[in-house]
Parts: sequence; structure tokens; C-alpha cells
Amino acid sequence: MKITKHAGTRMQQRGFSEFSMSVIYMFGREESAPGGAARIIFGKREHQQAVGEFKRMIQMLDKAKDGKIIFCNNSIITVYK
Repeated sequence: MKITKHAGTRMQQRGFSEFSMSVIYMFGREESAPGGAARIIFGKREHQQAVGEFKRMIQMLDKAKDGKIIFCNNSIITVYK
């Protein structure tokens, strides 16, 4: 998504990183805003959902640690640790 100059300035002023913007966009709840625009809200419920997703992601990363894949011609032949 394109970030306007105004939004970029506000991000810096308010301490929002591009990563935090991505989290809000991915996990936030969309609703209509004035002028035909949309707003994305990242409230307590959405925060809890994101935390749960990231915890699951960390568990998957832990399981994948030291993993290796052997592949040839775009096909996975085997996987091991």
C-alpha cells in the first residue's frame, strides 16, 4: 500500500514503523470513514488475535530451526534436521 507524504510525516511524529503499520493493516478491523474512505482499527481484540498469531509463528520457527531441504528442479526431494 502506498504511504502518502502526510502519512509518512504522521508515522514519524507518532512513532509508527512500517512494520507496525503492516500489523495494523493485516490484523485490524475495517470500518467506513467519512468521505467514502475506510479506517482500520487495531483494538484490544485485534491485538490479542495478532499476539496469538505471532506466538504460533514463533512455535513454527522453533520447529523449523536447524531444518534443511533438498530440492531439485523446483521439487522438494526431502527434508531433515
